[in-house]
Amino acid sequence: MSVRTRMPAALAAVAALSLLSGCEPCSRDSGTICTIAGTGKAALGGEKLQATATPLYLAEDVTAGSDGLLYVMDWNNHRVRRLNADGTLETIIGSGELGDGQDGNALTVALNHPTDVSFDPSGTMYLAAWHNSKVMRYDAESGELVRVAGTGKRSFGGDNGPATEAILDLPVTVAFRDDGNMYIADQANARIRMVDGAGVITTVVGRGTHGFSGDNGPAIEAELKAPVGQAASPAGKIVLDAQDNLIIADSGNNRVRRVDAKTWTITTIAGVGGEPTGEANVGGDNGPATDAHLARPTDVAVGPDGSIYIADTDNSCIRKVDPEGIIKTVAGICGQTGFDGDNGPATEAKLNRPFGIDVDANGVLYIADTYNHRVRAVYP
Repeated sequence: MSVRTRMPAALAAVAALSLLSGCEPCSRDSGTICTIAGTGKAALGGEKLQATATPLYLAEDVTAGSDGLLYVMDWNNHRVRRLNADGTLETIIGSGELGDGQDGNALTVALNHPTDVSFDPSGTMYLAAWHNSKVMRYDAESGELVRVAGTGKRSFGGDNGPATEAILDLPVTVAFRDDGNMYIADQANARIRMVDGAGVITTVVGRGTHGFSGDNGPAIEAELKAPVGQAASPAGKIVLDAQDNLIIADSGNNRVRRVDAKTWTITTIAGVGGEPTGEANVGGDNGPATDAHLARPTDVAVGPDGSIYIADTDNSCIRKVDPEGIIKTVAGICGQTGFDGDNGPATEAKLNRPFGIDVDANGVLYIADTYNHRVRAVYP
């Protein structure tokens, strides 16, 4: 499963069955894809209606929560929405107004393009408030949203001090270790930063310059690359595997890289590299993942068997790297963009630039089919 969120397998199985059963005529046959949220129309939908009848506006990411429910980043509506077990969709964070993400009641907070939610080992939710350049904690009981990292200013600063006084620039994802330490993918700063149990922030990956270097050496000396500036798109998301190795979608280098939890050495595990062009760049299925072509991989997830899933965004497909390092396509037709294929084989369906994915402990793959304004699921 994804180790942004650690969910018991039994709970994941029940949740997956509940969510998918509410999306008839979705088949539970292995490898079948279906829409579980969104209509395909870019709009703001109503509250607590059936998810498949509720519009989204650029579904940017999806998280399988530790509570067994799904959380959708309704990106251009500046909201986080929850897909409940009865198949309804409701907003839990965000007023829908564009704003600076001040602390307060989560339903009245005005956000600016949230990109991720993750859960710590206790089940508490954290939000990557991307354009707000903050990480915020959500208290489900009180409904309050509180800043835990970043000041809201966009730049770099604050290492070795309190995370609340640090400066981030487009924090796109957060992920948690079992000990509660939080990693932040600080996109425009080309760094991965860590907040420890005392609330102190440090850089653990990346020297802060955009480029490609450092493979097979210390992660702190490596270069990462991602879009920067106000017009940038989300990129460079991270996840932890079961051994707490850090998996990075190095979007601007067309690679997926891994940082070993024991040695802190960084290596490429998928992609031959090169710069994204905005066009498809297809190749390499059924061979070594390091020989494959990727096109702006934006997100990564880890399956229950340790396989790594890649949102191969500009190829409009989802790839999987098995534990032996072999890559294959598991959803979409790489290089073809569009929408079709629901209730059929996922590898014959069309996606449109998916920016986010997650895999639950039961092996269900969830896809934020971003430019189709939908969330889709592939049953194992």
